[in-house]
Amino acid sequence: MIVGKVLHANMRSFVFGTRIPESDVPTFGALVQTHNPYRQSTIYGLIYDIAINDDERGMAKLLSVAEDARDQDIEWLRNQLIPLEVSVLCVGYRSQAGQPIRQGLPPQPPIALHGIESCDASETAVFTERLDFFRLVLESRDVPIDELLAAAIRNGIEARPKGRQKEFALACGRELARLLVKDGLRLEGLLRRLQYTYADESTARIVN
Repeated sequence: MIVGKVLHANMRSFVFGTRIPESDVPTFGALVQTHNPYRQSTIYGLIYDIAINDDERGMAKLLSVAEDARDQDIEWLRNQLIPLEVSVLCVGYRSQAGQPIRQGLPPQPPIALHGIESCDASETAVFTERLDFFRLVLESRDVPIDELLAAAIRNGIEARPKGRQKEFALACGRELARLLVKDGLRLEGLLRRLQYTYADESTARIVN
């Protein structure tokens, strides 16, 4: 499913616009992909910001200050296709179909006006088989790094069968401990964000 089109891009990130219903908008930390037709490559990224633009008629601004705004008017506006701008951090690429996914910056940025697709659970599971993208996220600028990494890990956990979720969660915890060995306070904060409730309703930390 095409969820938007690229507005502008650079080597590290890109922004796409969309007008799809709210229920179809990918969430913070979700993995998305786009293609560079000139190189026959696929570029993967994590959503780190979603900005809601005002509608062309300024209805949202009017209703937000109106003392007599009716509930049905507000509900009607919520059901409109309000334009969104979604910011994505590049975390990997596939050179050609059938080639392995490489976790790192793509050789070229996405192409303007090219379609963006949400990655499903199976694609998310395949991408997160390797955890090299952790370092790329941790070294990024102008993004909510710790929250983004925690959300991406939770999505990776949920993309796996229940029998493999804890194994993956522990692997992520060990990788974080390795990368943040000199920053114990940050590591502790990240692990607190990664508390996860398993299917058996027992809550466990990523690393005990």
